Amino acid sequence: MTLPWFRYHPDPVATGSAVPTDEACVLCGVSRGWRYAGPIYGRQADVVCPQCIASGDAARALTVGADFSCMFTDAADVPPGVPFAVVEEVTQRTPGFDSWQQPSWLYHCDDGAAFLGAAGYEDLRAHPDAMEMIRDDLRQLGWPVDQADAMLRQMDRTGEPTAYLFCCLHCGAHLASWDIG
Repeated sequence: MTLPWFRYHPDPVATGSAVPTDEACVLCGVSRGWRYAGPIYGRQADVVCPQCIASGDAARALTVGADFSCMFTDAADVPPGVPFAVVEEVTQRTPGFDSWQQPSWLYHCDDGAAFLGAAGYEDLRAHPDAMEMIRDDLRQLGWPVDQADAMLRQMDRTGEPTAYLFCCLHCGAHLASWDIG
């Protein structure tokens, strides 16, 4: 079966957020061939299909009480110009992704960016704007230039430290965050 299209996560199979299964979704009861394999911040469910995420049914069904909405990624550091509807779509109707710590979505041009996947040093070299974003982040944390560059060279898409690559849907800028276990 085909997956629904996610504006902010265009290829959840390539990123590992959707994996094949013969099991039925615990929410809709349908076996769609795919299940969500990322984080759920809310009531837990063993098998959630991407269709239930796309429709918002998963977020509604997995919400805990009136004060805690279910999310598939957090809403930290959202720039002030990003509309609430975008944050809601990113957090509640878009598959999240696994990271060493709690993953955080990136935003650009007053919109959510598209998540492209985990990235290592060679991936980042192809996107100097994303590499510079990590370098700037490390400098803001007080890292000397040589240590920041050494950290960048250690980036590994399947190990740690890891970068997470995004692309702005409007201007095409590549963005990246990083994480270490």
